[in-house]
Order: sequence, then C-alpha cells, then structure tokens
Amino acid sequence: MDEIIILEREGYNITLNPEKEMFTVNLIADVVYDEEGFQEFLKYFNNTWLYIKDNSLTYYLFINLGICKKENELPLPAYIKLIKVITDLNDLIIKHCHCISILTEGSEKWENAYNLITKLWNPPEQRPLKFTQSQNEVDLFFKSNRLVK
Repeated sequence: MDEIIILEREGYNITLNPEKEMFTVNLIADVVYDEEGFQEFLKYFNNTWLYIKDNSLTYYLFINLGICKKENELPLPAYIKLIKVITDLNDLIIKHCHCISILTEGSEKWENAYNLITKLWNPPEQRPLKFTQSQNEVDLFFKSNRLVK
C-alpha cells in the first residue's frame, strides 16, 4: 500500500504509510507563517493521531523540516500551540507511537530546547525523541525504538 496523503498545502504535507507504520510531516517549501493555515495543520495532526488510536494502530512519527536554513521561522506563539497539542496527545502517543524523529537544520539547538521544556513539563512517560540532521540517524533510531505489543 502506498502513502496516503492526509493534507497537502503549499508549504507542507501530512502522510501516512500503513505498510511502514510511518506518520510523516514534510516541510516542502519555506513559506511565510499563516495563522489560519497553522491552525488547520494542528487540527489535522491531532485528528490523525485520533484515527491511529481509534483503529488500534501504532506509528512512527517523522517530522521532516529539512536541513536547509529557513528564512521563515515559526513565531513563538505557534511553537507554544504545537507543544500544547503534543502534550495534550501524550497519553495517546505513549501507546500508539513507536518513537519520534525530527530531521532539521540546527538539530542540537532544538534538542537543547526540548530538554529544557521536558524539565519544566515532566510527564511520567514519554516516547523516545531524536532531533538530527542525518537521514541515516533517523533510520537507525526508528530501527532501535519500537513499541512491543
């Protein structure tokens, strides 16, 4: 079975690949931030996790932000909204997500920010997460972090 496109916009797409158990968010263009579009993204992101849970599935989450420098960054309120959605989904992610990998330029900076956030918000459980600039590291991380059912 091929990838299923959940949502496709100028700047990104969200796909599911049932065969590989892969839930992917791809940044495909560096576009100016749009609040309405970001809210749509968050809604689809959230609803895709609800679909995964409702169907008793388990997926890897791959967020591909690319490794090229971006001119258009998300504003701080957008990051706060994204973190809120992810924290709200934490109980679901614990049971339905093997692990999360984020491919991005400046991965060390994001890893440090994530570590700070998780010190402030300390959930009792969370799935493994890796920020990296290497597709090879993503692949190895996914191979070594899988939920056992």
